[in-house]
Amino acid sequence: MKSKKNVASLLLFLSLMLLMFSACFKQSANAAESLYFGDSVLTIKNFRKLHSMGMVEYIAQPLVIEGIVVANDEHDNIYKSIYIQDNTGGLAVQLDGLSLYQTYPIGSKVKINTQYLLLTDYRRMVQLVGAVDTSAGSLVTTGIPSPLFSKFIKIESDNNIVNPIMVAYKNLGDSLQGRLIQINSVEFSASDSAQTYADKKNKLGISRSLKFCSGGTIYLRTSGYADFAGVKTQTGNGIVIGIYSVFNTEKQLILRDTNDILLTGKRCTGAAWLQNLPQTAPKSIN
Repeated sequence: MKSKKNVASLLLFLSLMLLMFSACFKQSANAAESLYFGDSVLTIKNFRKLHSMGMVEYIAQPLVIEGIVVANDEHDNIYKSIYIQDNTGGLAVQLDGLSLYQTYPIGSKVKINTQYLLLTDYRRMVQLVGAVDTSAGSLVTTGIPSPLFSKFIKIESDNNIVNPIMVAYKNLGDSLQGRLIQINSVEFSASDSAQTYADKKNKLGISRSLKFCSGGTIYLRTSGYADFAGVKTQTGNGIVIGIYSVFNTEKQLILRDTNDILLTGKRCTGAAWLQNLPQTAPKSIN
């Protein structure tokens, strides 16, 4: 008899929890249904100015941004996110869903009403997210829930072309975060040439160093889940296109797929070339 009462109590508890969850979800959905996509659009550059590094900003006003999708999760090097940019800046947008590339292919122009969303940063990389949780003592973010994608995001057109911005090493900076860039006269360091982009077997991400012939290093970050994780890096010199990112003070590039990398020229020569050689300690002379 006692066990039957316990079961009944458990069922009642679960029913109440389900009702509470449904009510909260409906409240969020109803709030999102009131969003609109007016003619007034804030540039991504000005929208990013609302964020202070290390802080979280809740967007209470119906601020609308617009941009073209320049990267998504098609090759699994990007997880639950898309990157959009306009002619002033770029932004990572977290979306809690998979196969986002089917809904938001590269070249899609989208409007996002950011009301009820939040601006945060992860290791100084600014991102727009759906929710944050600090109960465990650290900041955990969640993307916009998939049932609400169409409430917050409006697709305006497809097949828009975005040309990468050609950037020299000295001009790499936070204003380029989330943007599609092109770097020239670069090559993988000797120790990172002819190596796999990431650890496909153990699903571990790896950063491979790309050296500029004129001096300077940027790191190509690849997820262990990327479909090209097991492909070997090229050994020549040339052009790389990708999304500019940061990890604290480290300058990084996120590859969309291997079609964005063309390193078929001769490697650097001269002083810059010497910087790319593996550093070994000189042998002692007896």
